[in-house]
Amino acid sequence: MAPKLVCFLFFLLYSQLVLFITFSSASSSSSSPALCHQDQSNALIQFKTAFSLIRRASIYCSDEGIKTYPKTKSWKKGTDCCKWDGVKCENGTGNVIGLDLSCSWLSGPIHPNSSLFHLKRIQNLNLAHNDLQLSKIWPQYASLVSLTHLNFSFSHLDGQVPSQLSALSRLVSLDLGINGVTLESSVWKYLLLHLTQLRELALDHVYMDSIDPSTFSNLSSSLTLLSLNQCDLKGEFPHTIVSLPNLQKLVLSENGDLTGDFSKSSWSKSLKHLDIQFTDIAGKLPNSIGNLKSLQYLDVSGCKFSGSIPASIGNLKEMWFLSLFRNGFSGPIPYSIANLGQLKLLALSENGITGKIPNIFDKLTKLVALSLGNGLTGKIPNTICSLNQLQLLDFSNNSLSGTIPKCLGKLTKLQSLHLSDNHLVGPIPSGKVFRKFGVKTYAGNPGLCGFPLPKKCGRV
Repeated sequence: MAPKLVCFLFFLLYSQLVLFITFSSASSSSSSPALCHQDQSNALIQFKTAFSLIRRASIYCSDEGIKTYPKTKSWKKGTDCCKWDGVKCENGTGNVIGLDLSCSWLSGPIHPNSSLFHLKRIQNLNLAHNDLQLSKIWPQYASLVSLTHLNFSFSHLDGQVPSQLSALSRLVSLDLGINGVTLESSVWKYLLLHLTQLRELALDHVYMDSIDPSTFSNLSSSLTLLSLNQCDLKGEFPHTIVSLPNLQKLVLSENGDLTGDFSKSSWSKSLKHLDIQFTDIAGKLPNSIGNLKSLQYLDVSGCKFSGSIPASIGNLKEMWFLSLFRNGFSGPIPYSIANLGQLKLLALSENGITGKIPNIFDKLTKLVALSLGNGLTGKIPNTICSLNQLQLLDFSNNSLSGTIPKCLGKLTKLQSLHLSDNHLVGPIPSGKVFRKFGVKTYAGNPGLCGFPLPKKCGRV
């Protein structure tokens, strides 16, 4: 082989070998996680030192079944912060992009010069369920322009929501719930104008009395969650909200001066959770409610609903919570409720519901609470005794007749029993379960006798 050809082949093989080594080295380097940046590590250590660790600072986490522990306790200077509990870094760059210190026992204020504001690449910030000791929502948060998720719920904040938050145009989720903050109308307009990517908005207990509820119709059609419990909202809430195509959860509860009529709009088929209890929202439950196959939680207690309970409600087989308490519903209890085998709570009391109690309870064996106080007649069905999980039973303020079923004594988990103001007769059954309850349980039934009532039963 000619010398020139040999040299050329050698050069070609050498070049390919160099390229292979270079590529392999680059691939290996890019696949290895980068270390945390020193300045960001220092910022986190400085942020940590601003707090005491006190278990009671996260006391409400346990109520929600969330494990609490001091995540920052494991943070050590000189180690890779990307491996610290609650810290998430971007692969390849090592930039801190996530900080989840929820339920972490943090006790102490955040100041406007906090090192937290040095984490310019952060996308997800969660400080929920800590005691931030009446800290403000500082305008400096607006400098964290990469934020997509911001959660301050249950963190003891105070003061006003600043208009500067409107700079966080990438926000997808914002939760300021259960704090002592105020949201003014002028600031709300800025937020609506700029936070156009929001899919989750939780402002429970945020004082919002200056805000016109109609402005909520300007929220994105991508909205999946809107929670506004106890916000002191006044006026008519837009019915179009319940028809947003992606809406899964809507909470408007305990805004006593909030009005509206949701029967004017078709309800979103994505809806899983609707809680509008103790508002002045009115209307009827549409027959089309039976199309909401994802609906699991429906609470319209203390509202102004009327009309009959549609039989189509029996199509909602995922439902586990159904409360129509204290409204103007009328007519019979639909037998189709027997199809709701996942129900744990059924509350229909304080309506104008009439007729007999349907004999359906052998199909509702997961019930924990049952309240049917209305104008119901007839006897207490024996299938009630199949509710082995039942803890509360309220049949008070009806016109029920006959005797108290002895088999109720099998409901060993029963903690609360209300049979007052009916037409029940005969002896109160004996047994451990019945001995738990006093006179008030049976009052207003002149035909009842035996312990704990003063009226003795005659000999048969």
